[in-house]
Amino acid sequence: MSQDRPFTAKSFYDFVREKVLMGCICQDCKTIMVPPRMSCIECGGERLRWSELSGKGSLETFTIVHVAPAFLKDKAPYAVGIVRLEEGPMITARLVGLDVLKPETFKIGMPMVVGYADEGGRPLLVFRPA
Repeated sequence: MSQDRPFTAKSFYDFVREKVLMGCICQDCKTIMVPPRMSCIECGGERLRWSELSGKGSLETFTIVHVAPAFLKDKAPYAVGIVRLEEGPMITARLVGLDVLKPETFKIGMPMVVGYADEGGRPLLVFRPA
């Protein structure tokens, strides 16, 4: 796994394809960003480096998607949520391992862990209950 990649969405999803969750960290103010940015969202610094993240977090919010993009059409309905990672940043991803027909099984604050999926040749992050 080379960490000498540009801080782009393509690089981020190349890591996802390798089943690694990476963010970038500002070497000036230590802000962690997921997905990566070209400059720090806090201080505007450009001294960034890749940082492997634990993939553990908690569910902040979620929604059930009934009308999906073409490459996920056969998966609808499915859940999408925002997970706050242990390292601090939040990330949006598909949620798996819960019954979307019973939204009461989704609990705000529940522990989540990252997983990886391939949908139509596209690498995707997913989170499931820990």
